[in-house]
Amino acid sequence: MKTFASFALCVLFAAVSVTAQLSMRELAEITEDYRVRFDELHEDKEDFIRLARVLIRAELKGLNEATLVNLGNARNDIDDILADTREEIANAILEPNANEQCLLGLVDRVIEEGRRAGEGMSSCAADKIQIKEGLGDEFRALTNTLQRIATAASEYTLYTFAIHNSFTDPEEHVEWLEENFANQVEFWDNVARPEAQEDLDNLEINRPALVEENRACLSAIIASLNTAMNTVRGQINNC
Repeated sequence: MKTFASFALCVLFAAVSVTAQLSMRELAEITEDYRVRFDELHEDKEDFIRLARVLIRAELKGLNEATLVNLGNARNDIDDILADTREEIANAILEPNANEQCLLGLVDRVIEEGRRAGEGMSSCAADKIQIKEGLGDEFRALTNTLQRIATAASEYTLYTFAIHNSFTDPEEHVEWLEENFANQVEFWDNVARPEAQEDLDNLEINRPALVEENRACLSAIIASLNTAMNTVRGQINNC
């Protein structure tokens, strides 16, 4: 009798346990629901990544174009300064009592200062090219990381079947989905996306400053050339 009672209790407990467990149909419905939710999260991430890539390209293109404008303006100013000085020397050579050797020496000085100004321009440009390339590498790494996060979100529901025995413990399977979906949303909303957005905002904010730094660098080159050419002009009369 005791044996029968014990057996009956075991059967009862087993029945309660099986009843308490999720059916495979219920698990399939829950899994499908999470598949949709993970896919929507994945699409949200993909949309942001696409936008980020467009903004990054636009900002870097804007930086490049503004730098080229600065370089073009500086090149024109430098050419004008050198041309004016060469013209003054040429006019002086035509004077009857001109010391041609002395004036040709000034021409060599003009050529040397022009070369120095060109090197200065290259240095100003190289600085911004290095910054632009560094920003490009940094943001490519950022978007690639975000892409991996987005791709992982789309694969979570399939991954769960690989690491859980859904037949023996479907509740654990569901709990894992719930926990990881919540973690994904938390990480995306409060860490990854805000930090990426901050980097994008900083790029937009800092671009004018980078352009101005480039312009100031070139202005210093032009000012130095002007000083040198004023010295040359002052020496023309001595020749």
